[in-house]
Amino acid sequence: MSNDNTIINQKHWLQANRDLIAKTIAELMHEERLKPVAVSQDEEGYTIFSLETGFENIEYSFRGQERMMDFWHIDKASITKTENGEKTDILNIPQFFLEMQAVFDLDSNTLAKYTEELLHTLYCDSLILSRGIMTSKDLASSNYQTVEHQMTGHPWVIVNKSRLGFSPTDLETFAPEADKSLKVLWFAAHKSRSSFHSLGHIDQEEFYRSEIGDELYQNFQQKLINKGKSVEDYHFIPVHPWQWEHKLKIHFAGDLVSGILIPMGEGNDVYSPQQSIRTLFNADHPEKRYLKTAVSILSTGNIRGLSPKQMKIAPSITDWVKGLIKGDSYLENKGTIFLGEEASIAYYHPQYGAITGVPYQYNEFLGALWRESAGSYLKEDEEMFTMASLLYVDQNGVPLVQAFAEKAGISVRQWITEYLDAYLTPLLHIYYTHSLCVTPHGENIMVVLRNGLPQRIVIKDFVDDIVLTTEAREKLPDHLADGLIQSSNKENVPLSILLGVFDAFFRYLSNVLHTYSDLKEEEFWTLVHECIEHYKNQNPDLKERYAKYDLYVPSFKRFYINSVRLKNNGYSENKAFAIPKKDGALPNPLYQIANKNSVVAL
Repeated sequence: MSNDNTIINQKHWLQANRDLIAKTIAELMHEERLKPVAVSQDEEGYTIFSLETGFENIEYSFRGQERMMDFWHIDKASITKTENGEKTDILNIPQFFLEMQAVFDLDSNTLAKYTEELLHTLYCDSLILSRGIMTSKDLASSNYQTVEHQMTGHPWVIVNKSRLGFSPTDLETFAPEADKSLKVLWFAAHKSRSSFHSLGHIDQEEFYRSEIGDELYQNFQQKLINKGKSVEDYHFIPVHPWQWEHKLKIHFAGDLVSGILIPMGEGNDVYSPQQSIRTLFNADHPEKRYLKTAVSILSTGNIRGLSPKQMKIAPSITDWVKGLIKGDSYLENKGTIFLGEEASIAYYHPQYGAITGVPYQYNEFLGALWRESAGSYLKEDEEMFTMASLLYVDQNGVPLVQAFAEKAGISVRQWITEYLDAYLTPLLHIYYTHSLCVTPHGENIMVVLRNGLPQRIVIKDFVDDIVLTTEAREKLPDHLADGLIQSSNKENVPLSILLGVFDAFFRYLSNVLHTYSDLKEEEFWTLVHECIEHYKNQNPDLKERYAKYDLYVPSFKRFYINSVRLKNNGYSENKAFAIPKKDGALPNPLYQIANKNSVVAL
């Protein structure tokens, strides 16, 4: 972004506020925190709502259309505020939360912190609008990184670009939508403080030579020798420039002055920040590994460092999972790609690491993870896009899905059928055959296309977020037992699919298609139902698992992802990540469809 268009004008600021208030209403109705009153129906089938605030003289009105899973599509243009009998179209989302403070029962500290996250998100949203939104047609003809840098954040989280810790200059430099590249800084880390882990076949020196480059690697070694150090006593660790400036210079000053941690200088390769900010794509050498670094900003609910515990076992988990699925002919035929986390390095802070029960972020300032590149798996005529992009709708109301379907020369319905076969069936197989639950939301999956048509998927970040059912736990090697999350799902309901796919992604995708592409949500969910039944018919040997982990339960638990912050002490320092609670009941669209169309021709 150039300096000319980083000045937020009123038009973009007001649009960002309107967009965010529409999202807030939809998500907090879904989480049962907002309970507006239905006043009437209009001739277009919309419900007109009135929403009271904590002030008698202030109320809001808007219209919405009900969707499955207790979700409402809110018509952004319809939202108005009435104060002392006077209507206004000018909306202010931080003001809205102030007006709702008593309704939400928020203490002042929580409200102030949440307002800070809102203001940061609004600022980023306004910058995105000022940059200009690409048309879906242009985006469908672009490439992986262009699409990656057009994304606008987590669909479920209201404050999805708070990034507390980044200044406006940092946002222009390091935010994915800024589309700027960066170079990482390299440090020599003494082995008494650091540990390097990798897959068994990786030779550490060869690994470093391939990532740093031969000449620069030798240069780094010479620097150590010149300082009177032994090369054998040190690992090399890459650091995000923001992390160096804002965390390491002060927090690791003792190790820096004593030569336990030694700056080596800038690397040669140019990297491009991905949606998660701390994951970097090697723009100079796309075949090289993705690099994940610690960037300790508060973003989408947690401070984004890197856990030494996770770094220690990441390659071993990759090894174990890839070993489980090796030779699985179903997944091989599907062409499903698991991006392995091949090497990692953790650095232990001498003081923070010794504090019992220290909040997680203090142990996560310094570390790195290398994940294999998806590029080496792609065939010549294939291209890859983040699955998050399937929720993209341009300023003309055209979804990217529709543009992909037009590029492929097929209907949106046919495109979705192909997409479900590429995306949902491997997830069902991983769950029912191997008892693994990955976190398959939009940012964690890439869809591989050929001429606009879905072929297969790439799964990343499966090491960090993997959850095990009882069956998988029994196969787990002892040395990994502490590092993986066991399913807390006592009812044996496959929440990783019901929550992780249906609620976290299909809820939005079906709404996009229903609203903008004339593929009604019932038709979408019928396609999902047919896809699941087709898989079950192909794999009848898993009957007992289908019964035990039933996808057709009438309802499943809600996930209160925004409400985790919107409660008193929602920002209290915690030993672990803030985990949203699961409670209540959400109607299952599969159950509704299956009972409506009890006989579906496959």
